[in-house]
Amino acid sequence: MRRTLTSLALIAAFALPAFADDSRLVTSVTLQDLQTIISEEGHTITSTGEDGAVSVRATDTNNTGLIFNVIGTACDLEGYGPGCLGINMQVRYDADGNETLQRINDANLMWPATSTWYSEGGVDGVTPTVGVTRYVILDGGMTIRNIKDNLANLMAIAPQSADYVWKAGIYADDYIPGEEDYYDDEEW
Repeated sequence: MRRTLTSLALIAAFALPAFADDSRLVTSVTLQDLQTIISEEGHTITSTGEDGAVSVRATDTNNTGLIFNVIGTACDLEGYGPGCLGINMQVRYDADGNETLQRINDANLMWPATSTWYSEGGVDGVTPTVGVTRYVILDGGMTIRNIKDNLANLMAIAPQSADYVWKAGIYADDYIPGEEDYYDDEEW
């Protein structure tokens, strides 16, 4: 029994490397690194590899239930060593025809830390999509904590940007301040 418990503990310890030190500086990331970062922040990984070899789809199980994608970019380039030199973090929404390019452009001005965009064919080439993206470049190095903070910023901004684009929540034409506590702390 003791041998079994020891074996299970070792398997768990090596399944995903833990970044015990969020101050660790990284200049590239792997699929396993992205999985660890997402897991350590309490999110649930739902799939990998759908947007390229170094990509993870996950759900924010902490607060919003928001589905997001984290995609390694500029990966395994000759002369730079293994891993990806950039990370594209995205939240995507199916477009419904009620969005306008003016509101998407305005969202970019309101939340400059992210990019809000529209794609007529979407990621699958068929479904119109509105997305909110945060892109980080690891040139020169970035701490693990900063990568986690960038993801947290995306997760906080994306729902606000989407509400603005579709005139929902506090951006709804019929919103009356005080009638509902849209950003109630219990919901977040």
